[in-house]
Amino acid sequence: MVRRERIFSTLTVAALVASCGPSYAPANAPSAACQEISAADFDTAIKAGATRGEATISQSGVVSMDTGPGLVQCAAFKSAIRPCRRPNDFVIRYRLADGTMTHVRVAAGEEYRLRLAARPTPCEVIL
Repeated sequence: MVRRERIFSTLTVAALVASCGPSYAPANAPSAACQEISAADFDTAIKAGATRGEATISQSGVVSMDTGPGLVQCAAFKSAIRPCRRPNDFVIRYRLADGTMTHVRVAAGEEYRLRLAARPTPCEVIL
C-alpha cells in the first residue's frame, strides 16, 4: 500500500513539473511565412522596442544572421528548426541573394521558427 502511494505521488509531482514550462509545437508543426512589412514599419517597430535581426541569404542559400539584444525562449528539444517565442516583437531585415531587401515581423508571443528551406525567407510563424 505504501509503495503504491509513493509511486502515485512521484507521478503527480512529475506531471506538475512538466506542466510548469511553456509548451511548444513539434518540429513538423504546420506554419506560414512570417508577415512581410515595409522598411518604414521595420523602423517603427525598432523604435517601439522590437528585437532586431539582420540577415543575409547568399546565392547558395546560406543564411547568416545577427540578432540584437532581447529575451528569447526556445523549445528544449534539439532541432535545427526548433520553435521559439519572444516577449516583444521581433523584426528581421533580409538581404536576399539578388540584392533586394525584405522585412518580416513576428508579433510578441507568437511561436516562430527559422527553417532554411522556407522561401522567400526562412522565418515561419507556427499555426
